[in-house]
Amino acid sequence: MEKAKISPGQLFILILLFDMGTAILRVMAMSAGKDAWLAILLGTAGGLAIFWIYVSLYRLYPELPLTGYIRAILGKGLGWPLGLLYILFFIHGGARDLREGGDLLISSVMEQTPIIVVNAVMVLSIVYVLNKGIEVVARTAQIFIMTIAILGFLSIFLLLFAGVIDISRLLPVMGNGLGPVIQTTLKQTIEFPHEEVICFAMLLPYLNNREKGIRAGFAAVLTSGLLLSFSTALNIAVLGIDIAGRSTFPLLSTIRLINIGEIIQRLDVFVVLTLIVGDFFKVAIFFYAAVLAAADLFRIKDYRQLVLPIGIIILFVSMMISSSFIEQIEEGDVLLVTVFLWFGVLIPIFLLAAAGVRKWFGSRP
Repeated sequence: MEKAKISPGQLFILILLFDMGTAILRVMAMSAGKDAWLAILLGTAGGLAIFWIYVSLYRLYPELPLTGYIRAILGKGLGWPLGLLYILFFIHGGARDLREGGDLLISSVMEQTPIIVVNAVMVLSIVYVLNKGIEVVARTAQIFIMTIAILGFLSIFLLLFAGVIDISRLLPVMGNGLGPVIQTTLKQTIEFPHEEVICFAMLLPYLNNREKGIRAGFAAVLTSGLLLSFSTALNIAVLGIDIAGRSTFPLLSTIRLINIGEIIQRLDVFVVLTLIVGDFFKVAIFFYAAVLAAADLFRIKDYRQLVLPIGIIILFVSMMISSSFIEQIEEGDVLLVTVFLWFGVLIPIFLLAAAGVRKWFGSRP
């Protein structure tokens, strides 16, 4: 492992940026209709439970990353192949988010740019930062979170001043009952983006203060859920459920409605910058988790040897992963309740149960 430390505040920012990532820009939970924001809130409760599983494993093995305690719990015979599958899982997650971010950028502002160029620039930027270490990644996140926060507050103020927010579009709450909200929560908002936080099981050993870091992690999951819920409610209040549900990029459509005195308008750059920053850190965390897992499994002392090769793999996988953005979203809905469910929830639950059994039998006289 890299000899570096991150503070609880830095972990909070990294999880916040990771959870929001491209999620804050996408259509989320629209199958719940006007109550999409409520489904996201309920999903956040599930996200906190999922993070508790990761924290429980971290408390048992505070010095080991995910791939390390998998081998400690299951033994090398089972643990090593499972760790290898996690490397592939992290690479796949990074490639999906890289492709999604590239597709959104091209569809919104860079229509004539080949996607390979957009994705390659993103990967090379991440390669450069990861070569500097996790501490540099964390400090970079501290800088950009302030930028995103300022843009967010400014956007809300301008939307209010432009008079395009209509709260009545969110009413009635639970007009179709609780059923659609629960169904959407179980099928989507618990899984996305909370299952993906399994990446941080590779980073938790870097914390310089374990207990404060754990509290910061829970706070980040809760805060990201509140922000995603608020963003979804804002999109519906501005666009209406029909337009918000059909829009590929609802936040961009919302911001484009800002027009104050024919002077303050076309603020697409706010959303584009949010997309670039969010996608950068989400791909970077998946990328870094894959590098650390590979270095741990193959006993490579200097993880930097793996950064460029894995970056190239992520780039090429992102180009082959789907033929269109719509196809990727459809595949993602299936993956959330299959692959991501297994790697993000079911396997960690099994590991926690197995670790508990080992500890119980080990402590018996």
